[in-house]
Amino acid sequence: MNPSRIELGELAVDFVREGGVPYAVLLPPGYDSGGPYPLVLFLYGGGGSRQSLVEARPVFEQCWSAGSAPPVVLACATVGEFSYYLDHPDGRYRWESFFAEDFPRHLRATYKVRPERTSTALLGMSMGGYGSLKIAFKHPETFGAVAALAPITEPGFRAADAGERNHLYFVGGGPEELVGPKRNPALFEANNPAVRARDNARAILEHGLAIYLEAGDADALNAHDVAEFIHRVLWDLDISHEYHLVRGADHVGPSVVPRLREAFVWLGAELRRAEGGEVQEDAAIRALRTHLEGARAAAAERDPTTLRRFGVLPSSH
Repeated sequence: MNPSRIELGELAVDFVREGGVPYAVLLPPGYDSGGPYPLVLFLYGGGGSRQSLVEARPVFEQCWSAGSAPPVVLACATVGEFSYYLDHPDGRYRWESFFAEDFPRHLRATYKVRPERTSTALLGMSMGGYGSLKIAFKHPETFGAVAALAPITEPGFRAADAGERNHLYFVGGGPEELVGPKRNPALFEANNPAVRARDNARAILEHGLAIYLEAGDADALNAHDVAEFIHRVLWDLDISHEYHLVRGADHVGPSVVPRLREAFVWLGAELRRAEGGEVQEDAAIRALRTHLEGARAAAAERDPTTLRRFGVLPSSH
């Protein structure tokens, strides 16, 4: 089987005057003889570029070699070191729209990738984790799955909700309208993944967006506060998701590679499930559910939250 390969290109868009948006595409082993493949957009963290996909290539190759993830086409575009995947209010750039519209459309026309929503996913780390969540939560009709590692923003729905503990990421910079002391609170809230999950919960549920969220509990930028808050928001909204708080893991360092691998394996499983249709229910699960039908129905008469996926929990304070 032919090995994986990287292809580089540029995509012309109306808001980039000279040249185009540089991008990299990682094609899986055997690409030329197979397909069409699921499409995964890889959103890098602060300071990255399309080279971030090139550097992460060994992680994906290990998964393919082990058979723990299906072959997919991965694509990454250089959209600024600290762009935060923002559609600027004055239209000078629109990076969110680029990933939700322009980039997938170009990739589908250029590579052997499947066009369905259920075969299109987002995978991001840090700034890219934030970008992946906010894009997926706003566009669940476009993406079937999203995996976010250590998403970097602030816990809370409003800009005023977080304190200095959660402003450490300001040191990296970013659009001043979004990041830092001069930011526009309304713009921050409009781009906040938690706000988007709350405001677009019905569509997220209806489309069955698969969500993976994680962070290390020793994150130097305190991104675990963000992950925990989004987890609680999704819990309260009764939106299914997978959540990992990784003991002893930091924002960077040796834990990142196995965590990225684990997220990619999860994403692959979701893409496989979507491609294969409905999964047959396990006999033991079916038996347990049948056995509990009467008890659940009786409990639901007294407590309507019985029918929720997640319970309405008492305060921990």
